[in-house]
Amino acid sequence: MARPKTGEQSAPEKMQDAFWTLLEQKPYAQITISDVTRMSGLNRSAFYYHYGNIPELADDAIASIYDDPDITAFIAHIIRQDEGIDALRDYAIANIINPQRVASIRRLALIAGPHGSTGLANQLKTHVIEIWLSALGCDSAALNPGQRIILEFASSGILGVLAKAPEAFTPENIEWLSSSVLPTIVAQLINSLKDNGSTSAQSSRAVTA
Repeated sequence: MARPKTGEQSAPEKMQDAFWTLLEQKPYAQITISDVTRMSGLNRSAFYYHYGNIPELADDAIASIYDDPDITAFIAHIIRQDEGIDALRDYAIANIINPQRVASIRRLALIAGPHGSTGLANQLKTHVIEIWLSALGCDSAALNPGQRIILEFASSGILGVLAKAPEAFTPENIEWLSSSVLPTIVAQLINSLKDNGSTSAQSSRAVTA
């Protein structure tokens, strides 16, 4: 197969872009190879040269987001406690006005949103958890049942937020969220994994007191 000219998208890139466009338009389960070839301007031979089916294309498209160091930093930054609220707000707003970051966050929203699937959402949740545990230096195999519940609760909540990202992640909403108690609660929950969950229990009592 001929190589793309300099500056031209490769066939996989064209098909991945087509996949994301289609995911905005219809549920993942309804996306077909014919849809992808029509949207990308390629033929079925080109599709099968690179992928065996839609799930393989989806895995490749999603992996390109997970490999983005900026997105990894964005997810890890959610649980940072060593910076003040002003720094958190400035970081969040800087991400919102960065076109490339906005595009990647929107694609995360598509995975977590109503057009995604249980499998795609679970894959995203696993990725979020891996980033958090890596940032904390925690071993998932060493977590106790209470810590696993905390991780499940926090990661499910983040997926819910990501599903609403296009509407929720506006400069005005980021301003409000960064000044609310929510970032502190999430950060304390996840950081409590470093001390067997005891901090989270204390934090919960403090919030409800």
